This record gives sequence, C-alpha cells and structure tokens, in this order.
Amino acid sequence: MSEPISNEIALHEAAHCVAALRHEIGVRHVSVDGEVALNPPGDLLEQGRHHGAVALGYAVVALAGQAAAPTTEMSKSDQQLLEHSVFLGSWGDDPDTMRRALSALAALFVQHHRKEIEKLALVLHERGSMSGTEVEEYLGSVRK
Repeated sequence: MSEPISNEIALHEAAHCVAALRHEIGVRHVSVDGEVALNPPGDLLEQGRHHGAVALGYAVVALAGQAAAPTTEMSKSDQQLLEHSVFLGSWGDDPDTMRRALSALAALFVQHHRKEIEKLALVLHERGSMSGTEVEEYLGSVRK
C-alpha cells in the first residue's frame, strides 16, 4: 500500500472515531486496514437516549470517513451502519434525501473537527491500529 493511500485511510478511519466519540458512541478498535468497531446502539437506548439522536449519531459516524477523505469510498460496513441508522431513526423522508441531509451534517462535523481528526490520523497511521481506550486517551475525550 502506498503512503498517500494509507494516509487517506487513516484519515477516513480517524474521522469515524472522532465522530463516534463526539456523539458518545464507544469505539472498541480501529485500524488502517479499514475497520472501526463501535459499541452497538442498544446501550445508549437502554440509558434513555432518544432513538432519533442515536440514529443521527451513527449516521454521522458512517458518513464522516468519506467526508474527511473524499477520495476514499464507503465500505460495506459504513453503508450498513448508515442503513441501520436510517432504519433506527424511522425518518419519513426517502433514503436518498436522508443521505444527502446526513452527508451535509457529516461534512459540517468534519469541518469543525478537522484538526482533531488529522492529529488522530497521524497517530493511527504510525501505529496501524489502536484500541478504543487508546483513541479516547489520545483525544482526551472520555465522555460518559
């Protein structure tokens, strides 16, 4: 894998992590192999978080990677996460309309958190993989 491609993947995956943590979604593991493991939404729903807010958070997480690194593509797991979030949100608009709206939110999120995403991407690129705890410690964002 060439250096620029690896850096773009690290940027893509770092954006998923920052979006997850900022939406109070736990990260279990991330790697430059294109994988981010997240905590499932059940815990948040059991804690009383509204399903629409949880769905929105997961949608932004799903779309943040491509918003941060536009030359990368959404993986099948990113697409599934987006589909599940739209289902969980039970939004009345058609899926294409929702995807455009959610993509705009993800792009805005990435714009506001760009420096944080880039810093995490550098560390992730160097290490190759990180546990969720390492990501949280690095970002200093352990939020309950």
